[in-house]
Amino acid sequence: MFNVLQNCCKKFSQTALLNSNSSCPLPNQNYIPPKLLKPSTPKQTFGIGQFISDDNLPDPESFNYMSLEEAEYQRIAYKCFEAYAGLNLIKAKYYKANCISRGHVDCTKAGIDAKEKDKIVAELFKEVADDEANEFPKAQLIYGDFLYNGEGVERNLSEALKYFERAADNGLRVAMYNAGNLYYEGTAGKRDIKKAIHYMRLAVYNEYPPAIKFCENNNIPL
Repeated sequence: MFNVLQNCCKKFSQTALLNSNSSCPLPNQNYIPPKLLKPSTPKQTFGIGQFISDDNLPDPESFNYMSLEEAEYQRIAYKCFEAYAGLNLIKAKYYKANCISRGHVDCTKAGIDAKEKDKIVAELFKEVADDEANEFPKAQLIYGDFLYNGEGVERNLSEALKYFERAADNGLRVAMYNAGNLYYEGTAGKRDIKKAIHYMRLAVYNEYPPAIKFCENNNIPL
């Protein structure tokens, strides 16, 4: 791990040195590389399969306006995640998958077949979601969404429900809403109003607006 970080720092330092020797203006000496973790932009619709992700990685729109320094920072960060993922560190696999899915990685340079990108990302999220020794609710939620939409994997609503329930039981209110919705509609198998109300009320208790609206529209006592 030390060698990987050391190599990353060397590459970043070399890039900064090249910039300082060029005719381009020097970067602000007080410049601090942006944190990789920052709030993502919430989606405005709340239908099932359109969860609000609070994984806090930069959204694709902000990536379009990155400076060269910021782009280099993202590239180095991905290299670190990739290296640690190779050491079978679960959290690194999660962030590696997130970087790829959000377009922060040049697939060609990273040796990723563009046609296989969704499949690779889905497999990484599944591996993280299935790790019982290291519960990662966000990965459970995201992989459930992949299963719901048939993204990178064959669409399977009953399997999606299982991952939503696991994430819900681990405290993610979006997963509570998704699980409640699937149980209420019965699209993932047998309709179960009791479980639907259970998960919807949990989401309401956690102040999730779409769940509150759902209960009001379907006359479910809050």
